[in-house]
Amino acid sequence: MSLLITTGTGPVLVSETETEYLWTPQESTNTAPPPSHLLNTQIVVLDSVKSGTRVPSKDLYKQLLQPLFSSWDLSHRYIATTSAKSVEQYGHSLGSEKTLLIVLSGDTTISELINSVADSVDVTILNVPLGTGNAFAHSIGLSNVVSAVSALTSGKIHPLRTYQAVFEPGSQVVLPDGPSFAATTLNFFVVGSWGLHACLVADSDSPELRKLGNERFKIAAQQVLEKNPVFHGTFVVDGKQIEAHASLGYFVVAAVPLFEKTFEISPQSDPAEHSLHLVYFHHTTPESVVEIMTKAYQQGEHVKDPRVGYLKGSEIELEVHESDPALRRICVDGTIVQIAGSKVVFRPRIFDGLHYLSVN
Repeated sequence: MSLLITTGTGPVLVSETETEYLWTPQESTNTAPPPSHLLNTQIVVLDSVKSGTRVPSKDLYKQLLQPLFSSWDLSHRYIATTSAKSVEQYGHSLGSEKTLLIVLSGDTTISELINSVADSVDVTILNVPLGTGNAFAHSIGLSNVVSAVSALTSGKIHPLRTYQAVFEPGSQVVLPDGPSFAATTLNFFVVGSWGLHACLVADSDSPELRKLGNERFKIAAQQVLEKNPVFHGTFVVDGKQIEAHASLGYFVVAAVPLFEKTFEISPQSDPAEHSLHLVYFHHTTPESVVEIMTKAYQQGEHVKDPRVGYLKGSEIELEVHESDPALRRICVDGTIVQIAGSKVVFRPRIFDGLHYLSVN
């Protein structure tokens, strides 16, 4: 894929190969001023260097972003992560200054940001999809680096809708390579889940599986389905009880339509709306689980399956009737919470300090 853009020094063809990003100036004297969202703002490139599976010879910042900013003589700051705490520390450091934050990563980095910034921030995020799943980027039409450059040069700004998962006191965030810590509220913008989805995300987050990119989720899913546990629970959507003491398998609260480029978990979800969609089904055979989930790769056809429940709601309350810690794990944008008590609430978060850039 390639894109012709007009910069401060003339037209440039931006493209991507398997080994590099290409910045190819064209023969023309036409120039263009920078777009308005690049003016009167602090520009920061936040590079989560260990996200996804990167090719060493492909340096997005040096090969595309730096030349683009130089063409308009725009000052900016480049920050490469150096530890698991880098994003959180940067989020805490953000003040009220208007900021355009170009995030070279996937969903996890943005999730860390929305859980660390103060209420006073004024931040617009451009998500360049260099993570593993890139659910949010795919859901807003930024499926590759070239489309992200298009959004940077001629895109539109939209409010970033965020949500809260609320837990009972004593609940703990479980880290794969660090100590756990208490949490009664986590903010999210992609997904909250329980059941099979939460288990496969938790089990896939090992050093060995992380190296495999998206493939790690398939391996973890196979391992979870070999056990195929039953998850007993009750849930309420916008005050109406939907299931009581049900034997469940899958329970996903989605804020976006796509979890992967072709995995359409919630076809009716719209990132522009401040609403959630619940996708669930009862405990069934591993073969039926695979059959249902395969339909999600067929433009979200699984939600038409009579075995699947699909509901839109603002507030979703879950009560977990399990004592086994492995069956009491909640996933919030990839973060795993070991809950205390039994109740979890997923609800919209009222916050207007965050926005995002997309092509349209």
